[in-house]
Amino acid sequence: MPTLGDQLNLAPALNQLTIPDLWQQQAVTALRDGCDVVVQAPTGSGKTLIFELWSHQGKPRGQAIYTVPTRALANDKLAEWRARGWQVGIATGDLSDHLDAPIIVATLETQKHRLIRGDGPALLVVDEYQMIGDPDRGLNYELALALAPPQTQLLLLSGSVANPHHVVKWLERLGRKAKLIRHEIRPVPLEEVFASQFTGRLPRELKGYWSRLVAHAIAEGLGPVLLFAPRRAGTETIAAELARELPNPQPLELTDEQRQLVGDGLAKLLKTRVAFHHSGLSYAVRAGVIEPLAKAGQLRAVVATMGLAAGINFSLRSVALAGNSYRRDQLEIPLRPDEILQMAGRAGRRGIDETGYFLVSANDVRLREGSPTQLARSGMVDWAALLGLMSAAADRGDDPFLAAVHVQERLFTTKPIHLGVESSLAHPAAPCGLRTDAERARHVRKKVRELLNSHGEWEAAPKLTEVTLDRIKVGPRFSKTDEAGRESMNRPDREPGQPLVLRPLLSEPVALERFGTGTLTPVTDAGAEPVLYGRAITVAEVTHDDHLLIAKWIRRLTSWNSRQVNRDLWRSTVEPLITDRLARQRLDVLRFDFSRHKVTALVSLARNPLLVPVDRHGV
Repeated sequence: MPTLGDQLNLAPALNQLTIPDLWQQQAVTALRDGCDVVVQAPTGSGKTLIFELWSHQGKPRGQAIYTVPTRALANDKLAEWRARGWQVGIATGDLSDHLDAPIIVATLETQKHRLIRGDGPALLVVDEYQMIGDPDRGLNYELALALAPPQTQLLLLSGSVANPHHVVKWLERLGRKAKLIRHEIRPVPLEEVFASQFTGRLPRELKGYWSRLVAHAIAEGLGPVLLFAPRRAGTETIAAELARELPNPQPLELTDEQRQLVGDGLAKLLKTRVAFHHSGLSYAVRAGVIEPLAKAGQLRAVVATMGLAAGINFSLRSVALAGNSYRRDQLEIPLRPDEILQMAGRAGRRGIDETGYFLVSANDVRLREGSPTQLARSGMVDWAALLGLMSAAADRGDDPFLAAVHVQERLFTTKPIHLGVESSLAHPAAPCGLRTDAERARHVRKKVRELLNSHGEWEAAPKLTEVTLDRIKVGPRFSKTDEAGRESMNRPDREPGQPLVLRPLLSEPVALERFGTGTLTPVTDAGAEPVLYGRAITVAEVTHDDHLLIAKWIRRLTSWNSRQVNRDLWRSTVEPLITDRLARQRLDVLRFDFSRHKVTALVSLARNPLLVPVDRHGV
């Protein structure tokens, strides 16, 4: 019977010949027919091959720009394609070289201004186009695509978008001929394995959690293992633990060239068939040493940063996550479902493994928590780019306000984005010679912001005061305009100084979207007026034997250790505990509702604070 040391030493894998799948061929055909193409396919299925086939292996007809989310990925693509003998340039903000090459790899921000001034390439590839929904960078992606010139074809690639058909409809709304290529079948099926259920005995020297998990996985035939850690330092620490504790009966022999590239520290790790992988390493180390060894089956474990999940050029049999969040701009950010999906997608080597495995570790991140993202824009406006476009329109003698509205109409959204100049376009005879509506001109003329108070009187807008939501009132909705086009409170059908009919803020679902989590739902009794809203929050699942599985976030909120409880313990202890903890967050539990499959807490938002003006009548 083989020893654990023998099991931890992996045999080399066979090299596989890449043959295009039918969906890849369909995408290339659509591009060559002049269509824009939106591709939705699982991580690791070969989306990049579409571009490589279209480009005739680096010799495209016309220039192509291949954009990626990070500088590290751009550097990787540059080195990979240049190694094949392709003529490739790069533009990443901090690096610009050979910009007249037939292929340029770039971060999209470097190409935005070129695209919006109409100077586009023959083909623009946007790898990981789900970045449109990114709160920081999404505006750049959206505007670049919205204003890309008609002669530039688009190839959008992603494995984690739930609504790619909406992107196709957007492109069609822009007057483009677009086609969706959707391939949902993973190259290697995925299974979930709980690390806590490993039962084999391990040597005593295996004391670290991750070394025991990897040793168990390999002993069970689930190796090699790709482990994702939140930070660079974490990858190196975990890799050092694995190298120190895992038995190593057959050390890996590196060539002199490999040792010179990686340095003494990483060479010692590689000798134990363990490596770390992050953007702090050079491309020569990542793509020239670590990735080839991983592909050849020579490594037992690789520890990589979560941020490189989209750019790793290899997969291993099993994937595990060493965290459920990562640090960004001094904040701890929970992993998004699409990020979990992307990392899990690296499990299973095409042509080698019949099944890939997602190892559920102590952080309890489950495979079912990974899912494609519903792509939507942030709602923000790229004012810098918009003002630049307005200035260019004015220089051409065109109406800059009309140009601004035209740009906003081209964005990826189902809701209109108002800039504040729409009324002036509909009613050009505006007062004061200003491009604004009559009501705004009134405030500009007086050089003071005014508030129409609860008694229908204009008063100087007071300073904002923090008030709980249950005390805040909302004025009437006005949709009509008078003969001057004014959407103002001083309409002919209301006498000046007449008290306004006010409603509780808690009766307006749209105004409550930013408060609390869960589903907005009525919390008043049936037939009560006005209808007040709160949140319905799922706090537990009901099992088939009528026990309750407490939601993970509730266990963290209450520091409750056990995952499953019976109904008696739930009502006597857990419910009061949840009520107390939510009350500390100004969410008052009104009741707990039981359905067949889940338990929902109905909470009031009344004690949430908001900064609002309080008029001279105290309203």
